[in-house]
Amino acid sequence: MNKLYSIAALALVLASCAVQEDKTPIAERDEAYEFGQLMVQDSINKMDTAAESLDLLLNGSPLDNHVSLLINNNSNCNIIVRFAGDSTYNVPVRKNFRNFVVLEKGNYLVSANLCKTRYEVRKTVTESATLTLSDGK
Repeated sequence: MNKLYSIAALALVLASCAVQEDKTPIAERDEAYEFGQLMVQDSINKMDTAAESLDLLLNGSPLDNHVSLLINNNSNCNIIVRFAGDSTYNVPVRKNFRNFVVLEKGNYLVSANLCKTRYEVRKTVTESATLTLSDGK
């Protein structure tokens, strides 16, 4: 009887351990969640940012302390482009799409996770420009 009880208990333990494990790394899930949050915030501020960006592109002067940056994402992954300097900006860009941001002029560490490939470069931003990111496919 004890043997039967032990076998039943072992079978119950083994059956309860057969849980499907999530294979997505925590960092990827966190970034996907952050991307969603940033997209919500971006959609709220889009009209103001668009107006300011167009004004800088059409009427900007070298004396302005802000520039407009267009970011093209030519990859098959949603990305967050991060600008770290005196000011910090996190810009969500949907896969195969574009977004723009108004930045203060200055030196930035620009980084992004581009389809599991890390992109990182130091940039001095002094005028409006376009940044194009691609996964090489």
